[in-house]
Amino acid sequence: EKQELLHAINEFLDDSVVLPPGDWDRKHILPINEIMEMRQRRKARKGQNDGDGGGDGGGPGDDGGDDKDKGPPKRNPMQRTSVPFGGLIDDIKNRYPQFLSDFKDGLNSQCLAATIFIYFAALSGAIAFGGIMGTKTENDIGISETLIMTCICGVIFALFSGCPLIIIGTTGPVLLYDEALFEFCRNTLPKQFLYWRVWVGIWTFIISLVVAGFQGSTLVRFFTKFTKDIFAGLVSLLFIYEALRKLFKIFQAHPLMGSVDYCNHYSSLAPCIKSLDDWNSTGTSTEDPPPLCGDNPEHQGPQPNTALLSMILMFGTFFIAYFLRIFRNSQFLGRNARRALGDFGVPIAIVIMVLVDYSSGDTYTEKLSVPAGLQVTNSAVRGWLISPLGTDTSPLAVWAMFAAILPAILLYLLLFMETHICELIMMEKTKEEKGAGLHLDIVLLSGLNMF
Repeated sequence: EKQELLHAINEFLDDSVVLPPGDWDRKHILPINEIMEMRQRRKARKGQNDGDGGGDGGGPGDDGGDDKDKGPPKRNPMQRTSVPFGGLIDDIKNRYPQFLSDFKDGLNSQCLAATIFIYFAALSGAIAFGGIMGTKTENDIGISETLIMTCICGVIFALFSGCPLIIIGTTGPVLLYDEALFEFCRNTLPKQFLYWRVWVGIWTFIISLVVAGFQGSTLVRFFTKFTKDIFAGLVSLLFIYEALRKLFKIFQAHPLMGSVDYCNHYSSLAPCIKSLDDWNSTGTSTEDPPPLCGDNPEHQGPQPNTALLSMILMFGTFFIAYFLRIFRNSQFLGRNARRALGDFGVPIAIVIMVLVDYSSGDTYTEKLSVPAGLQVTNSAVRGWLISPLGTDTSPLAVWAMFAAILPAILLYLLLFMETHICELIMMEKTKEEKGAGLHLDIVLLSGLNMF
């Protein structure tokens, strides 16, 4: 009968264990007989509780057969302690005993694949945001500085943080913050952006120590999933906006015109040369050479096919990476091949589109300005070390050193949101198996922000 059939299905489901699709490690899955024994003990304990009138159930010696009931209670990193800096001290105590096991657990093929993927993801992000930062700050901070500091700070954070699975680097909100700070310095503190930015980093670190002393990071327990989704959506919209804005500027600089219009534009310009070597090879080096083509902005645009090729490269990179990500859940090829293509979809898309750009012949596309060798982007303005006092010819005002606390508060709030949302996601994924860095990571990240 129908009732008996439903009862049989329910009995079958009660005795079944269903795992979602994924790359499960067998050593992390209990044998089926142990799972069934645990279920039987739980049923027996539940029946005993019902027989005792809904009491606590089980005597003092009843451990319920669950390993989670053994040993000391697990620490709750979101719970405030009675000692100043108690959360920071507990993060260190619970994290550093697991330090050696991190290196042992990392000796496997999955860690190597993840390392390669994160390398390309961090590299592409540092180059992209470094190029944008160079444009926004007039090369005070460019690709070289972004790459070097992403590398150094990433290694320091991975070694000493409480949750080293978080990947640090320049993000969209921080980029917008530095852009606004540069615009403020251009009008109020001209040519002193770098020196004032050092003081902003120093005050940010001091603020993080004060907040850690009062254990303010425990406030993240009020963050909801809605907060995480809103912040993730904000970052995504910033990325999309910057990409479309860059493409719009390319179409403005290189509009689509007929071949006659391009010829008329360049025929109306004064003659120029690409380099002095070309002028010397003509045998007329005694005369004054004409201006270099690169010195005249009109000689750099508009260029034919530049806008269309840039659009193809941008949308081609997106669609290749997107469909490779979807391909991961398809039915083609084997599971490992699908996972590899899905994980490395972004680097694969970048390499393919770079090859397309390289094979496009003489069509002009904008390239990032990367200095040769290990040197700063603009050596005339800065070196690798920035003095917080300014220079002898342009010292930083004393009031500016203390006024930097105001933008430092805004920067700390920004880092607080970014870091702790990532912390909550990682704590949910890892179940805090190797500790948590709710208080430690924000202090370490604020200290690294001084550099």
